[in-house]
Amino acid sequence: MKKISLICSAGISTNRILDKINDVITKNNYDMQFFAITPEELENDDYDIILLAPQVEYLTTKIKAILKNSKVVVLPSELYINNDSEGIINFVNTLSD
Repeated sequence: MKKISLICSAGISTNRILDKINDVITKNNYDMQFFAITPEELENDDYDIILLAPQVEYLTTKIKAILKNSKVVVLPSELYINNDSEGIINFVNTLSD
């Protein structure tokens, strides 16, 4: 199972997106798990992919240095702003190819 962490500054906006993503995952029986956390909650390298919300893009280098076993990428702003859960899942699938 693929583990993906969504990170934004306070966790509020990613929690809204997370609910929609989990609905899509359940309906389509995808083999992935999404978690919404703040940068301060990121303590371990248990995630396959770290998706950074556009507003925390400045943390990319720092998180990559800490989490060497996770792929760290910034979520495209249009997917984030539009709460495009299916688009986010499709984006994640392109990262693991």
